[in-house]
Amino acid sequence: MLRGVRRQRERGLQVIVVYKLGKAALWFVFAVVLVVGMHLGIADRLAGVAHALRHHAHVWSLRLANLVVKATSRRGLWTIVVALLADGSVSLVEGWSLLHGAWWGPWVVVVATASLLPFEVVALLRHPHIVRAALFVVNLAIVGYLVRTALRERKKER
Repeated sequence: MLRGVRRQRERGLQVIVVYKLGKAALWFVFAVVLVVGMHLGIADRLAGVAHALRHHAHVWSLRLANLVVKATSRRGLWTIVVALLADGSVSLVEGWSLLHGAWWGPWVVVVATASLLPFEVVALLRHPHIVRAALFVVNLAIVGYLVRTALRERKKER
């Protein structure tokens, strides 16, 4: 029975490692694509899309147009790039520490993920959406799983 629990834990950690490293890679790719896009004039093209969206009468299209306009400024695009690089770097450290079995790895993931949960709750309450709710549940499950795993490992060491 202990072997079955051990295998399940290892699979759980593997899923989290793949998620964290995959997310880091994706965010780094997005950051590079944005930087290259800025040099190719993506801001002007996005501004054109925003202008076209404003001609629709739907509330969603006006909100989307406003978001695109805010993001198309050079400062807005660089803010997105910096955020992608920062989040990607944190995810890379989290995934690496779990992959290599660092004792502090689960706690880094717990602190980094749990610290954002209150912001996710506020965003979910203000703008309920199934994807936002699913991400909250996934992050909550990761925190719970890693806390249990880290505490179990600590008990074994004693």
